[in-house]
Amino acid sequence: MVQFNYQAPWVPVLNNCIDNELAATDNKPPFTTFQIATIDSKTGYPNSRTVIFRGWLFNNKSSNVITFTTDKRMDKYQELLQNDKVEAVFWFSNIRKQIRFRGRARILDDEHHPNIDIKHMKEEINGNLASHQSSTSLSTQSTQKQPIKTPLLSPTYAANNTAQEEFDAADFVPPTDEEWDQELQRYWDGLSKPMKTSFRKPAPKSPMTEENQKLISKIQRGVDGKKSDDGLKNFAVVGIFVNYVDYFEQDKDKRFIYELEEENQHQWTETEVCP
Repeated sequence: MVQFNYQAPWVPVLNNCIDNELAATDNKPPFTTFQIATIDSKTGYPNSRTVIFRGWLFNNKSSNVITFTTDKRMDKYQELLQNDKVEAVFWFSNIRKQIRFRGRARILDDEHHPNIDIKHMKEEINGNLASHQSSTSLSTQSTQKQPIKTPLLSPTYAANNTAQEEFDAADFVPPTDEEWDQELQRYWDGLSKPMKTSFRKPAPKSPMTEENQKLISKIQRGVDGKKSDDGLKNFAVVGIFVNYVDYFEQDKDKRFIYELEEENQHQWTETEVCP
């Protein structure tokens, strides 16, 4: 029977850390933040900032994809268009644990849908070795359009086929455009009203002119004549397709490394290392 659940071994670790940290703080604040670093292709310097953990792609822990949201007018969005390599750091101060993630980011918005490559799954089921797309062909594609290998199937397909004993690997399909659009809308609908309002403000880091100051004041007072969904055009979700995890338990003086195997994009190695 084909397995659709390829949950990485570090996923329960992260979930437990989040739950335990929230319990230690009595859910104040009732959300989890982490630091995300991107690369500025113009300067070569990394840029780091704090973002809110928005859960798992398709609300499925077994997707193994960490998500956050951003304004398309922010620097990190433009940086991810040029370079998809990122590192994220979760630090849980009350339970004294740190998790660092390295991977490739994919943007989901009205212009971008992640290009999911599941050919390796079909070939594995058929008993063949996974093929590799040449770096030359990849270099002709923009960063965000390059396919990313992952066992992420269409949620609808997976839900409708989990009970079947026989599968035709040729029928496997990645998430559809409609499912990506629904996922984007799900994240938007999950935002608070003040957060939705922030996407209507002048572009981040634009000069604070008198005109912009007046616009911000109108938005704050709710008299700018716009509806909350008018900010959706500036909204994007970012998914981190993790390939390396460094987990440090300061309280126990233990450290573990998780690495995604290059050949089989759902197999992970777990190694205990010196802290």
